[in-house]
Amino acid sequence: MSENGRWTSDTKRKVGCLKEKVDILDYCKKVYPKNDITNIVESSHYVKIGNWCKMGYNKCKHTDWVKPYRCLEGQFQSDALLVPENCIFDHVHNQSKCWPFDRWNQTAAQACQDRDHNLRSFAMLLPCGISLFSGVEFVCCPFKGNNL
Repeated sequence: MSENGRWTSDTKRKVGCLKEKVDILDYCKKVYPKNDITNIVESSHYVKIGNWCKMGYNKCKHTDWVKPYRCLEGQFQSDALLVPENCIFDHVHNQSKCWPFDRWNQTAAQACQDRDHNLRSFAMLLPCGISLFSGVEFVCCPFKGNNL
């Protein structure tokens, strides 16, 4: 992603679709060499990227939906979450659990469901490995039509 927040092609490196977390972290460090990249976190939503350049092709016309990773810089700070009216902010933190993004997403969704609420947003807490975390904070909102 460029400094103005737009997706750009990496013309300096010939990199395919990275799947291993350590490879993604290494790539972040290469792309942002002046930054103190310490970890990565998976996005909570998919992003549509146009003008995608397929490996080995010069024409960049392909469009695809991807779930990007964000390169984390410096000391970890959890994302700020907005808590709308009638919604609940909560967290689950357990130092003995070192889980990936998807597992914490499921944990937050289940905590909301147990309250008869929907998971609105969530953010990781305290990294404990590459793209692994020991907690999640989240916002639960009532199902549409429910009044608190």
